[in-house]
Amino acid sequence: MLKVDKINVYYGHVYALKDVSVEVSQGQIASIIGANGAGKTSLLKCISGLVKPTSGNMTFMGEKLVSRPEKVVSKGIAHVPEGRRVFSGLTVEENLFLGGYLLNPEMLKENLKNIYNLFPILKKRKNQFAGTLSGGEQQMLAIGRGLMSNPKLILLDEPSLGLAPIIVNTVFDLIKQIRDNGITVLLVEQNANRALAIADKAYVLENGKIVMEGTGSELLKSNEVKKAYLGENVKNN
Repeated sequence: MLKVDKINVYYGHVYALKDVSVEVSQGQIASIIGANGAGKTSLLKCISGLVKPTSGNMTFMGEKLVSRPEKVVSKGIAHVPEGRRVFSGLTVEENLFLGGYLLNPEMLKENLKNIYNLFPILKKRKNQFAGTLSGGEQQMLAIGRGLMSNPKLILLDEPSLGLAPIIVNTVFDLIKQIRDNGITVLLVEQNANRALAIADKAYVLENGKIVMEGTGSELLKSNEVKKAYLGENVKNN
């Protein structure tokens, strides 16, 4: 479905991504884990057209991706950014409408109904300003806004960041539900244990390079991943 082939990204003379290749198949949850500054957010921004790679190629459903966000959204890719980034001075419903700005009025109305079925709390708060919501509610709003565009692939950047543990559970259950509803997920997440536990495919990104890949369960069993990202002490045999 998505193929990222040896992309490079530089900010000035400093590289953020170096020869990064990632593939995501339809119907998967693909997780990318790594430390702060590893290049995870830069990778998602490349895919969604917010950052233009210096070199390399990206294709989606067999067609080349152009580094223009509106073109990327129209192809069926939605990006839910780190930190939620809701429009705090707009209501919940206005935020959702912005997510479906490419849709006709009839489809917009239908999608809004679907989002409210998925997130009943958002329907309850539809006339409330987004800035007054709790962190968990804002994350639901950010994901709902992304889903409003009818994406085939949704990019989630650190959806559990700053949330209480009980809300984190809700978010990860929601990610699985999104996949089960037929939307492919590319997840960037610092909570490596949770991200790998739900991943069909997973990658480890270090200093702008992919250093390991496999299924989520394979990486959960890796001694290198356990030591570096899961906080486990591993004894060498």
